Amino acid sequence: MDSRDYEKILDAIPTTGIYVVREDNHEILYFNERIRKMVPNVEKGMVCDTMWANSCSNCPILDIGDKKESKSILSDNVLGTMDMEAKRMLWEGNIPAFIVTLTPHVDEFSYVYRKILRVNLGQNSYEVVKSGAEEWAIDSKKDTFTQWLEQFKKKGVIHPDDIDRFLSFTHLDYLKSVLGTGRKHLTCSYRRSSPEGYRWNLLEVTPDSGYMDGNQTVLIYIKDVHDMLKESLELDETSVRLQEVTRTLGEQNLGIYTIDLKDGNVNLVREGGYSQEGWTTQTLMWDVVMQSRLVGQIHTENREKFRQKFSLEGLIQARDTGMQKLDMLCQWQVGDKYRYVAVIAYFGRNQGTRNYTVLALQDVDKRVRQEQILSQRDMQMAAILKSRFHVMTTVHLREDRCERFWLNESAQPQNVGTGRYTQFYQRALENSVNPEDKDSFRRFMSPEHMRSQAEKTENYSEEICSYRLKGSEEQWLEQHVTYIRRDGQVLVNILGRDITKEKLAEAQRQKLEQEQAGIIESLSSMFFATYYGDLEQNQMRGMNQLENVKNVLGDRTDYDTALRVYAETFVHPEDRANYLYTMSSRNLRQVLKKEQPFVTFAYRKMPEKTDTGMEDYGWIRATAVMAQADEEGKAGGIVYAAQDVTESKRKEMRDQRAIQAACEAANHANASKSEFLSRMSHDIRTPMNGIMGMAKIASENVEDREKVRDCLGKITASGNSLLFLVNEILDMSELESGNVDLVSDEFTISGLIQALSTSIQPQIAEKGLKLEVSPVRVQHEEVMGDKGRISQVFMNILGNSVKFTPPGGHIGLKVVEREMKKYGCCFYEFIFEDNGIGMAEDFLPHIYEPFSRAEDSRISKTEGTGLGMTIAQNIVRMMGGFIKVESALGKGTRVTVTLLLKLRGTGAASEDAVQKAEEASADARFTGKRILLVEDNVINQEIAMEIIGATGAAVECASDGKEGLGRFESMPEGYFDMILMDIQMPVMNGYEATRAIRKLPRRDALSIPIIALSANAFAEDIAVGREAGMNEHMVKPLDVAQLTAGMERWMGG
Repeated sequence: MDSRDYEKILDAIPTTGIYVVREDNHEILYFNERIRKMVPNVEKGMVCDTMWANSCSNCPILDIGDKKESKSILSDNVLGTMDMEAKRMLWEGNIPAFIVTLTPHVDEFSYVYRKILRVNLGQNSYEVVKSGAEEWAIDSKKDTFTQWLEQFKKKGVIHPDDIDRFLSFTHLDYLKSVLGTGRKHLTCSYRRSSPEGYRWNLLEVTPDSGYMDGNQTVLIYIKDVHDMLKESLELDETSVRLQEVTRTLGEQNLGIYTIDLKDGNVNLVREGGYSQEGWTTQTLMWDVVMQSRLVGQIHTENREKFRQKFSLEGLIQARDTGMQKLDMLCQWQVGDKYRYVAVIAYFGRNQGTRNYTVLALQDVDKRVRQEQILSQRDMQMAAILKSRFHVMTTVHLREDRCERFWLNESAQPQNVGTGRYTQFYQRALENSVNPEDKDSFRRFMSPEHMRSQAEKTENYSEEICSYRLKGSEEQWLEQHVTYIRRDGQVLVNILGRDITKEKLAEAQRQKLEQEQAGIIESLSSMFFATYYGDLEQNQMRGMNQLENVKNVLGDRTDYDTALRVYAETFVHPEDRANYLYTMSSRNLRQVLKKEQPFVTFAYRKMPEKTDTGMEDYGWIRATAVMAQADEEGKAGGIVYAAQDVTESKRKEMRDQRAIQAACEAANHANASKSEFLSRMSHDIRTPMNGIMGMAKIASENVEDREKVRDCLGKITASGNSLLFLVNEILDMSELESGNVDLVSDEFTISGLIQALSTSIQPQIAEKGLKLEVSPVRVQHEEVMGDKGRISQVFMNILGNSVKFTPPGGHIGLKVVEREMKKYGCCFYEFIFEDNGIGMAEDFLPHIYEPFSRAEDSRISKTEGTGLGMTIAQNIVRMMGGFIKVESALGKGTRVTVTLLLKLRGTGAASEDAVQKAEEASADARFTGKRILLVEDNVINQEIAMEIIGATGAAVECASDGKEGLGRFESMPEGYFDMILMDIQMPVMNGYEATRAIRKLPRRDALSIPIIALSANAFAEDIAVGREAGMNEHMVKPLDVAQLTAGMERWMGG
């Protein structure tokens, strides 16, 4: 076909103007005859924006961007309202261009729009596309769309009952949010003032072409629908009854439409699941609605019949033939499937004056598929009635007459006929209703009540009566009694249905809720807060909670929101993110299941001002337990419980630290023992080699008596060295096992020092040292104690001084008696000084560790086990004393041994008795408390009893762990308030006794405080005590203040 033929065709189009412009400079390349008539001065080559005034206003080319096409609506005083569309093309095959068409805008609605606006929601701007010509229109141009709306409120243009709804609907955020979901058409009806009073108007909002987040432009149409609404509301009694049915069954309807058969207008009462109060929502042309919104969703086999029966022409024909109802069963597309839908059109009785019909579409798929054996007409009726109700009764109160229709599962719909309602009511009350429900039945269903309710009904009201039928099996019926007033009369409809299954299910649900409530209530004693969470609905409700938490959460019911608010207020910042993730509804839905029905998370509370370390924080354990599961087995409902676990967490941290310290100590001890074994291998082999070597030399020189004598002397020296080594090892073993018993010898301080000086003198002389013993000037010479063990300690210290002091050096010894004389005892300080090689400062903390020796080349050849000071410290502590060591390299060492020794003589006893009486009267805060002291040393028993007795507490003693266990077990619960437990004891040590007490089947076995009394304060000792069940560790000798503070801490004052 020649191009001129195409031009002829385009010129022949009577209403559509077509022109082509270049993409780069917008010059006109072509226009048809319609454009020439619309714009007489148009010429090729001119720029399109000069074609007419405001040519670029809302031109679709402005918004086309990278799209292939764009649409818009143009409103011009000369051209009128035009639909504009621009599409990309290549002119003559190689020139990028736009082809633009202008077509008169066809209004598919029956009423002319009073005003049309184009509004940019993102910029809050607007322009008037078409303005109303009413003289009473008082709206004026404003800077923003929001200001334009506000003037209606200020000037009282809109009815007071409608203004809030009008402004809420037209709020920019609301329009953007709804249109953002994909909705293409929004409507709002309201009353607007006019010279004749208030008239109903309809405001419609549709997105403009190219609507998106960056271009939120919409078109707003406003029109007067008052006259059509008035005529649509003039319904006769039949339509009133239909209105009531649609109200009652409305949630089952896909669509309800009122159609004006005179001019084809339609009101959308309900469509696509959305409805508004009253009968007026959207006003369109019925044939347009049917073709654009309904036909496309109806199965192809049903479409033609649907068009014929329910087009405007088909409805008019049905009305003119006198039909009261026109119905059809068809299949309706939902997604990729079809469902059965009943389409029913109801006509008014007086066709001469009522030109309308009401058409309803209702989903009856389930019923229809169950009753395929019914006829098509029966299925249509059953779809309406059986969709929810089984019986419908219409009551005419003035005539006391009723009409009843019912449908059972196997029969067709039957009209039982008419009768007197009073008789129906009396028969049901006497023969059918359960006696327990008769009062409720009378209250709602009696004729007297119905008349009273009808008089009170202004427009519409509804009541529901549920009751049981007589019989051995429980059966429930529900009656919906509806009242609607019309023309001074009230029509009553009763819609009945069987709700037995629902009631049984409700009873089961209530039983389950009661069981859950009982579980939650029982949990309340264990948890300080419990909540129930519905994860499917993201809802929560508090069962019991702390007042400060309740004040923060307020009335929030959104689960995740409440969780976030709680976390921000009460959860430590470092634990907050993990808490929110673990307890979120999303995570719980994924994690909780039958195999894992609960999730727990422990977190720290927000720190207080006094919290400085990990042990100061409070700890909460949150637990979510699955209470209900959905069909997929995921958690649908949970019980959230919170428990304060501060004490257990703190104990756990203390135990972890104790275990860690014990492990470190054990590792250190193992390393020391390995070093000891290595050293012992050397130290034992050295004298053994001497003994064996000298024995061999002596055997080879039997005739040489001098030689033999020399060998025997060296053998004796090596034997003594080996004996000393073995004795130290045995002493250490006995001390560690607790098998060392202290004896009570009577001796004098000066005698002890003299014997000590005499014993060490040969070693002093052999090495060329000088021993200086200060005169003993003490007030109390005569004491009691284990003289042998004291001598062992002092000889060990003096022996070290001899070993590590070079020849020519001096060693000093003096005794000092302290003033403090309590409980018949006195403290003595024994001070040993030398000017030997001394020790490095960093070695001093390790001097008491077993097998430890300083790394010094000057002493590498000096014999020793590294156990001397360890043995000395243990013995001194057993006696209630302590050792202090001061030393510096190259300057020497000073060792101070402080011992608490019991005094002899009447003077000391008298003085002690006076002091005891003073202290007993000074402090009796623990009167009534009873302490069990488990201690094998008699002197230590006496000292502890004196100290404790001064506080007012009673003391009972046991000599070993086994006796202490028996004493505690034989007494009633609560008899003892505290146990002081020595560690190293014969028969059963303190650790074993504590473990045995904690295992006893009595309540106070776990709660009574057990305090360890030990001469050892190593980390491993404390860790072992914690593991055994001891609450605290006190180091001997007992300090009065320390013991009193411990008693205060565990027993209170």
